[in-house]
Amino acid sequence: MSNINPINFGVNANQFFRQEEKEDLTQGTKKDAESAQGAQKKYESSEILGFMASQNIDIIPVKTQKTLDVSKYVTPEQEARISDFMNNFQADYDYALNETMQEFPDLSEEAAGSIALAFVNSSYDEA
Repeated sequence: MSNINPINFGVNANQFFRQEEKEDLTQGTKKDAESAQGAQKKYESSEILGFMASQNIDIIPVKTQKTLDVSKYVTPEQEARISDFMNNFQADYDYALNETMQEFPDLSEEAAGSIALAFVNSSYDEA
């Protein structure tokens, strides 16, 4: 067994953490909290809204999304192959979603979409 005796540690710990010191610490924190609350000034809501309205805030427009020039990255054959794959995937997903909605009319569209996507992904995994 180790040299640390838990019984002695518990008894000896009282000499380091005395009750009088704990009381002094709690009284000090109460005084600090009271002084911090007393220092805050109460403002009316009209004053706050007036201050916010008077601030000069620049509205930065959102940058529009850039279009991607596919010809820089893929050949026309690769572009046609990827486009064909995505069109087939979308058609399979739409079919699976319609079938799921017909089979389970009480499902939400989100749940039906999850089921349809799992079905389509499993069919692509097998291929």
